[in-house]
Amino acid sequence: MISNLVDMLGSMVFKGWSWTSWWWEGSNQKDQLAQAVVTLSVVTGAIFWCIWMFKISRKRRVPLPPGPRGLPLVGYLPFLGTDLHQSFAKLAHVYGPIMKLRLGNKLIVILSSPSLAKEVLRDQDTTFANRDPTIAALTLTYGGLNVVWSSNGPHWRMLRRCAREMLNSTSLEACYALRRHEVRKAIRGIYNKMGTAIDIGELMFLTVLDIVMNIIWGGSQEGAENSLRVEFRQVVGEFVQLVGEANISDLFPILASFDLQGVERRSKRILLWIDQFFDPIIDQRIKLNEVKGERTPNSNKGNTDFLQFFLELKEQEHTERSRTRTEMKALLLVNFFSHLCL
Repeated sequence: MISNLVDMLGSMVFKGWSWTSWWWEGSNQKDQLAQAVVTLSVVTGAIFWCIWMFKISRKRRVPLPPGPRGLPLVGYLPFLGTDLHQSFAKLAHVYGPIMKLRLGNKLIVILSSPSLAKEVLRDQDTTFANRDPTIAALTLTYGGLNVVWSSNGPHWRMLRRCAREMLNSTSLEACYALRRHEVRKAIRGIYNKMGTAIDIGELMFLTVLDIVMNIIWGGSQEGAENSLRVEFRQVVGEFVQLVGEANISDLFPILASFDLQGVERRSKRILLWIDQFFDPIIDQRIKLNEVKGERTPNSNKGNTDFLQFFLELKEQEHTERSRTRTEMKALLLVNFFSHLCL
């Protein structure tokens, strides 16, 4: 994927150079003064840019780890191969277990030592808690409103508390009978199709989908026929692909508004599909709770599904800022897709 970005960048530079050559050769003598002014402006701008970058590098208070220099503007991007782990391993032999690498406008620090990874991810996890989300991740998580991409703060601590409450041993044990029922149903389906070809991947996905739907909102979606399930599988596959796809706009933020690869556009389309799926389920549960009237939120805590837990949490909050529907969908989304992808 990195090589595709390099090819795209090279094509853009080649087209720009071809246009400049045509403009220079096709001009008459009257335009020579304008050409000289443009050339002088470009050279002067390049000089000032180099001076500015030099001053910024001198102002850094903390020295950066060693690493390859790369090229101006694109950094080390043209020299990376398709197998990033092999490229990073080769660089680690030269620059050590911690090194810096500039990819486009992004400065990246790479750790290739278990002891350093332990220091950053466990011992100093609060210091390194914040993330730099990609455009796809930011779009697909309603602006980074999930536990993976949120910055360390009250909102992130609330998300962590929700994860602890819903993924503790008591909650998982309460779903044991449901998981056993769905697995047995899948086995009976395989037995009934004895002698015919079976798509094991599709069967496993549909089984996990039914389990996750029951865990998150207490039952499968009404009318969830095979066509919807097939579409669900396609959405999950595209969701995972978009999150992991290399995007030139992430490395060159100045190009983000152009969306050259269409990543943001496709992410918004997937998010619209998810909204159209989640909103009716949330509305139906809210109406059902209104019909039931007052209830004791903690009376059935062990058997409460994720959606009911979030609705009760929203009602119990007396803070200045209560949870919105968008945040609720972000919480449901991360639980839903994490179960399906795992």
